[in-house]
Amino acid sequence: MPSFLVQIALLVIFVWSVVMLIQDFKVPRKVWMTILLHAAVAVVSLDFLLVFF
Repeated sequence: MPSFLVQIALLVIFVWSVVMLIQDFKVPRKVWMTILLHAAVAVVSLDFLLVFF
């Protein structure tokens, strides 16, 4: 059960960071550190999520 909850949490983190990344690209003046932060969170959460499978 705790493993399942961690998988759900990682999936939520991944989806949130991808949504934020898409929103970051829509603004006219891009803040690249924020874009890189959201991309890094997406990559790390996806990596942790794939380790569980």
